[in-house]
Amino acid sequence: MIWMFNSLRTRILAVIFAGAILIAIDGSTVYPMLEAIQDTFAVNKSTVTWILNIEVIFIMLGTPLFAKLSDRYGRKPIYLTSAILFLLGTITVSFSQSFEILLIGRALQGLGAVLSVLAVTIIGDYFDETRGTILGAFGVVISLTYALGPAIAGFFVDINWHYVFMINIPVALAVVLLGYFLLPAGKPLQKHRSFDWKGMSLLAISISTLSLLVYSFKGNWLTEIAYDEMILFPLLIISLALFWWVERKTDEPILPIGLLKQRDILIGSLVALLGFLFMAGTYYYSTFARHAFNLSYSDAAYLVLPHTIAAMVATIIVGKLLDKLGAKPIMVAGGAIAVFGMLLMSYSPTPFIFALAAVIFAIGNAGILGQALYYLFLDETDKSKRASGQALLSICLNVGALLGGVIISKFLDFSASAAGVDSFRDMYFFLALSYVLLTILAICLRGRLFSNKKPAKG
Repeated sequence: MIWMFNSLRTRILAVIFAGAILIAIDGSTVYPMLEAIQDTFAVNKSTVTWILNIEVIFIMLGTPLFAKLSDRYGRKPIYLTSAILFLLGTITVSFSQSFEILLIGRALQGLGAVLSVLAVTIIGDYFDETRGTILGAFGVVISLTYALGPAIAGFFVDINWHYVFMINIPVALAVVLLGYFLLPAGKPLQKHRSFDWKGMSLLAISISTLSLLVYSFKGNWLTEIAYDEMILFPLLIISLALFWWVERKTDEPILPIGLLKQRDILIGSLVALLGFLFMAGTYYYSTFARHAFNLSYSDAAYLVLPHTIAAMVATIIVGKLLDKLGAKPIMVAGGAIAVFGMLLMSYSPTPFIFALAAVIFAIGNAGILGQALYYLFLDETDKSKRASGQALLSICLNVGALLGGVIISKFLDFSASAAGVDSFRDMYFFLALSYVLLTILAICLRGRLFSNKKPAKG
């Protein structure tokens, strides 16, 4: 198979782009299946959402573990492990005959989905002068697949929802084979020291507790949380405190919190956490458009389409600019553009202005919360800690998105009334102010430190 690809970099791109398609198919086809799965297993709406929740939890659990292992034992064996786990999970969900087995399969898929984090790390290892361009192309592959996913799912779900999962079996198998034959073997990156099982255990408790706590809020305010769920608060605080204490004393922490001493890593982590929390407001574009302009579901969906297209085009441009300018100017400019887009969104009087605002925001958001964050972390970490650095970024992104989906929805009135529309306008105005904060944080970055680094060998 190697003879089909004439260079090491081409072989690597074949593997990571195939992996991007695999993960994007999974992420974009699940939502259209929820109702069919709910009917098949006779579960309620709250229960069926655990198809989504359990994957997110296991992604966050698996990311620091596999990232650390790849820093110790090399990228290829851990990438293959992730791909095999995803394949096993996909087979499990494809032939599941009970809801419990389906959840087990989704958990395996969550662990396997860590290969997307490893893919970014591999880009950092083998691409230097074109790193931004490759990150941009990686993002576009994911975006295009996400755009096609719902249509694919909608076609097959009417026949049998199992077929939607089955689509990914040959894709996952292809990723395993491509990874085995095309990825370079490399060498262990760190000496084998004792593994940080204490840190991993405490981090697992923290992530699981936070996830359960957040999901318990989805239908309730704090005053309505059940008493047996209130114990999650002290458990989360204690586990996080112990985790921080343990990680500061261990030689090889599971999560490199020591990187937070670097100013750009600390700022990047804050931007990722807060930015993905704020970005949750974009989940409700179509709802706002329907209520504000009296549109049908389909018309509102079409109105959001320019946002998706603009995001993909901006991702390519941002990738090219990152190679020339570095992360700081891209993030600062992106933040300023996003502020303008959100302000315009909050005042949009017509569907045209709404679509224009969404396009402007998509362009800005691609700058401050897109590939520039991954680029920043790759630039700020050496190869022996590169995957763990990406794990830190991934956890910040996921925690921010997890919190954002719950917190922002609590301030919205989803009725079609004038008050409901005003709640969305107020939310978008608040998000504009929030992006001002993100822009100020980006200004505080040190900026690019140019060097003569060469791409890694083998």
